[in-house]
Amino acid sequence: MSVQGTLTRDQVRAVDQAAIERFGIPGIVLMENAGRGCVELLLDRGVSTTSPVCICCGKGNNGGDGFVIARHLEIAGVPAEVLIFTDPDDYQGDALTNFRILQKTDIPIHQLSIPDDESLLRDHLARASWVVDALLGTGTKGKSRLRR
Repeated sequence: MSVQGTLTRDQVRAVDQAAIERFGIPGIVLMENAGRGCVELLLDRGVSTTSPVCICCGKGNNGGDGFVIARHLEIAGVPAEVLIFTDPDDYQGDALTNFRILQKTDIPIHQLSIPDDESLLRDHLARASWVVDALLGTGTKGKSRLRR
């Protein structure tokens, strides 16, 4: 698999909108395909089957993509753990659907708050074979910031 270029935020949104509106592909299918595609990329890159992949999930659809990634890693025999950085009650729509599915698996889910749990975050990241950023997506507004 090779990447031919990078899409801008607006281009990604336009692709998603066309897939949903023009072709009638439900958002949940797009989320499933994105997560599965990420796992295929990790497997092609030789992801470890001994150390967990740490998937950091936000509250939006990017978090939902992360839940799908965790599930497909488990199917492939790759250990995964999910770190969520929001109250689970904040999940909505397709992300909520995939969070509920994830809760029915054996994949560890850890809810962290920064800066309170910064040392726990460092521990999870230190033992991970890979870290997947499923925090920020195309709906992100403004500059990202870390609260201290």
